[in-house]
Amino acid sequence: MLSFIHAGDVHLGNPLTGIAKNLPDKFQTAIQNAGYESFQRLIQSAVSNQVDFVLFPGDLLNGAGQSAKVQATLLRGFLALEKAGIQVLLSYGNHDYQALSDWHQTWPKNVHVFGSEVSEIRLKSRDGQLVGFTGFSYANREENRDRLADFPSRDPELPYEIGLYHGMQGKSGDRYAAFSVEQMLQKGYDYWALGHIHQRLLLHERPTIAYSGNLQGLNRKEVGAKGALLVKESSGQLVSTFLDLSVVRFEQVVVESPAHLMELVRYLQEQTFPKLTFLSIQLSGPVGSDIQAAAVNGDLLERIQQSLGAHSMVWPIRVDFKKEKTATRPSFASLSFEEAIDKTVSTENLLALLSDEVPLAVRKYFSQEDGQAAVRTALNQLFEQEGGDNEN
Repeated sequence: MLSFIHAGDVHLGNPLTGIAKNLPDKFQTAIQNAGYESFQRLIQSAVSNQVDFVLFPGDLLNGAGQSAKVQATLLRGFLALEKAGIQVLLSYGNHDYQALSDWHQTWPKNVHVFGSEVSEIRLKSRDGQLVGFTGFSYANREENRDRLADFPSRDPELPYEIGLYHGMQGKSGDRYAAFSVEQMLQKGYDYWALGHIHQRLLLHERPTIAYSGNLQGLNRKEVGAKGALLVKESSGQLVSTFLDLSVVRFEQVVVESPAHLMELVRYLQEQTFPKLTFLSIQLSGPVGSDIQAAAVNGDLLERIQQSLGAHSMVWPIRVDFKKEKTATRPSFASLSFEEAIDKTVSTENLLALLSDEVPLAVRKYFSQEDGQAAVRTALNQLFEQEGGDNEN
């Protein structure tokens, strides 16, 4: 029974970014090793599941991957797979294309690397089935050619044909090997292992055309469970199952109208996460006066962090005031510019526009009458200028 792991966008060696300083020790240790440990978990999963192959469709590395730690991690992992009788199919993408020419690493015999031109590699599974793998590596940071046109149609003599493709949906000539699902379906392959998008995404089922997402979230925008896809043959079909391999997780929560800081902290304490989690918080609706005061002082995030404590499984890294979107006409739409500005310019609205990195003195300035008066003056001048332009 054919089985393999599809692991796109590992980005081994890429640090986690956008995380606040002064982290508790366990969080600091976790982020230093997160990328490497998630890769080791991938190797362990491949061995424990006794898969036939591991597929890396681009961006295994971050850059050429020439650091000693990256090279040692890869070599240990590939040797462990070789010992377990597991073969590796590897292509380079837009983030690690340099490795194709800059890094003259001698890999174990179980590692098969695709060159810059589309080619097919045929290998046998444990049970003797001949499987075709077709793919290519990027030669430059961008790939504007229609690479899918070079993929051959499925060989009907093969039990399975699998494509490795690092790119994104789009029209011919776009930056990253643009493709369409229809084009891929015309090739007749049994599975397309996609890379480039850091989000698990199923584009088509039977046959599967899917992004596995990345192994480990790298910043606050890459939320949720991260890992790889375990694919097994079942009743003549290749069926995928998600493997959660990340060490830490990024998540977002929206808290509705907390009346005071204690209520906000209690809400966060009641949330459960399966592993160490960096949390982005959005506050929606009116909030308590102590929360407003902390926002004005610029220490709201720190207050939340200290209230949760270093033993928490959650560490907040950002807190914002959610900007409410309304599809209906605003209540002040019929007001004069001056009246509309008066209703809009407030301490809460202005502070919601400022990030946590803005200096305390600036935050205080815009929370006081002088700062708000300056904003009103600037808006009046802007409206006058726009009005003058519209008349011409």
